[in-house]
Amino acid sequence: MSTCDTLALTLSDGQTVAVEVRRRKGARNLRLSLGHRNQVVASIPARCGRRELSSFIEKHKVWIEAQLMSAPPVRRLMDWLKTSPLLSGSGDRFTVRVEWTDRVRSDYIFDHGGSEICLRLPKLVDDREAALVQLVRRFAQDAMHCRTAYHAKRLGLDFGKLTVRDQSSRWGSCSSNRDISLNWRLVLLEPELQDYVILHELAHLTELNHSKRFWSLLETYDPHRKAHEARLDAYTAEIMRVGRQAE
Repeated sequence: MSTCDTLALTLSDGQTVAVEVRRRKGARNLRLSLGHRNQVVASIPARCGRRELSSFIEKHKVWIEAQLMSAPPVRRLMDWLKTSPLLSGSGDRFTVRVEWTDRVRSDYIFDHGGSEICLRLPKLVDDREAALVQLVRRFAQDAMHCRTAYHAKRLGLDFGKLTVRDQSSRWGSCSSNRDISLNWRLVLLEPELQDYVILHELAHLTELNHSKRFWSLLETYDPHRKAHEARLDAYTAEIMRVGRQAE
């Protein structure tokens, strides 16, 4: 359980940034991190006082400024697709074309013999970025449900419900009742990295932990899992910041 609050921090250059304060029951230490909207997050014990927290943040101001300076920028999905017009699904990678039309509803179609996805959106929507994120999430739901079902059948596994969500930091999760949740941003990755995350969550159907047995099982599902893990780690900070402005 946690409760949230915010306070303002003035940096050395005079800029003011918000610190998201999360009070957590059972927490013993104060901890700072940088979220994927480039917000400063302070996780603290429930009974931590404001004076103690302010002193802790002030003492770590240099670290905060270094983190903010080195973090990738938060980017709109619209801008990301202009520079990297690609989406992955069902083991393939498709080029992307965005069209703003007189249509009432958003949809997507496959074009050019199935090698291109055309994202068709109403040009009169109030928030174009939010509409684009919603449509790409719909594609992600369709594509990754098919891909997860494909791998599950191939491996002789059964999973419960699959949902595609807007997780704050995780690529995926698997619950004890065998439900799988995936981050919609997986469609921005290369197909083999998307597959790695899906296989990772499918392995949790058998081993709901990160024990040696889990990693051994995952390597039978994905013999290149260590290389895929390293590449995924390299991309995470950048891609997790895409589409955050639509929140």
